[in-house]
Amino acid sequence: MNKNRFRVEKVGSIALALVALGGAFQPARADDPTVPTLVSFTLSPNSIEVTSNEPAISLDLVVHNSAGIYTTQTLITLTDGASNKVLIPIARTDSPINPGLETVEFKGTYRATSSLPAGVYRATSAPIYGLTSTGAQGFATQPFTATSTASLVGATNGILIRNGGDLNFAYSTFTGPTFNTLTPHIFTNPKYSSTALPIWKVGETFNPSDYYEINVPSLSLKAKATTPTVCTSDGTKIKLIAVGDCSFIVYTDKTMDYQYKEDTEIVSVTAARTKPTFSVGTISTQSSSTLPLSIPGPLVYSPFGLVTPVSATPAVCYPVGSYVTIISGGTCTLNYSTPESPSYLASDVVPLTFQITRAAQTLNFTVPTSLPISVKNFVLNATASSGGLVTFESETPVICSVTGNSLKLLQAGSCQLKALQAGSGTISPVSVTQSIALLTNSPTVGRDIAVKKVVCTRNGKSKTYKGTKCPAGYKMKK
Repeated sequence: MNKNRFRVEKVGSIALALVALGGAFQPARADDPTVPTLVSFTLSPNSIEVTSNEPAISLDLVVHNSAGIYTTQTLITLTDGASNKVLIPIARTDSPINPGLETVEFKGTYRATSSLPAGVYRATSAPIYGLTSTGAQGFATQPFTATSTASLVGATNGILIRNGGDLNFAYSTFTGPTFNTLTPHIFTNPKYSSTALPIWKVGETFNPSDYYEINVPSLSLKAKATTPTVCTSDGTKIKLIAVGDCSFIVYTDKTMDYQYKEDTEIVSVTAARTKPTFSVGTISTQSSSTLPLSIPGPLVYSPFGLVTPVSATPAVCYPVGSYVTIISGGTCTLNYSTPESPSYLASDVVPLTFQITRAAQTLNFTVPTSLPISVKNFVLNATASSGGLVTFESETPVICSVTGNSLKLLQAGSCQLKALQAGSGTISPVSVTQSIALLTNSPTVGRDIAVKKVVCTRNGKSKTYKGTKCPAGYKMKK
């Protein structure tokens, strides 16, 4: 019987016996062949110039297998992913060959010629075979892919082969457009998966950046129109100017790294969007005596249907469906508008304003006509008919200041004071302004400053007047 056949049959019978005993797992035996594993596979440098004196690429492949490596040399395929391909032999570095060596290094060098087309090339190895414990050829690996330090977008782990500095890399520098459903696209940024369709109407501007995802941040997305009677371009955006078919190209320029890339689209441009108009009606003056209050609002319609207003005075009123809830006296303002759509522009904001009356109140606030600044501080008093809190403020803070109800006299002049009661949802606010002359002398508090007086006579009767002259028809008494 063949020795290998006997060993397989024997192993198989042992496995069946184990299953019969309960299916216990039996680890692989030491003489079973194993697949070599990759330690490293690198390319260097990450870029070469084929017109230089030393356009060489070094390849280094290291593999491991506990039973040893059967392969003594292998082939590396260097390809740009298209029709350009180079085969490079690399050989083991151990000499003489040591079959039992567990970790084996393969090395090779490729010197590029000027006939090699520029581009980004990647390297893969042919399968590497291991040894069995008996020294026979064992299992093979899958092809390995080399790594490099290249960091150019789209060229990771590649070799950049340039000719005269030009890489000529055929890479998708952008993805899109989102609105072309005939060609599905996979976007990295989720915003492009939910972008609304462009509006192809006269007067609109198409911005490619909203519908094409740039894949190379260092590049700029550009656009040009090819039907100037229908659409024009400023180099980055497309302006729709007339009804008809607009043809335009979205592209990125050729650079020392990337090839020129473009996408051509033809769209049908229709008549311009219009701005909808509507009337909002009126609401009569309301009373705050029975707050809160709910009243029906006007039914306002646009091309989109019923328009729901937004309150500009939510502390006074707010809409609830087709009704308006009033929670305070004052001025209620409701703003009606509609957003833009593919068929219409956004409308103007149309306000509806009405009043909610509040009960009036009075405020009693008196102060002396004058005060000497030597007083320094004076207590202010005022009362409101509503019984609410009254606050004070100075309208001339350089002359006098107010803290709480304490007036501080700062310098001579006219001190202007205001007393305020803020009101409430049902009571109107009220304020009263008073003036105090702040003097450098010390007149009696609360009394008028003394003035000169004269005694005048007419028809034998005397009368006293303030001032230095008598009125017409009178003579000064001597």
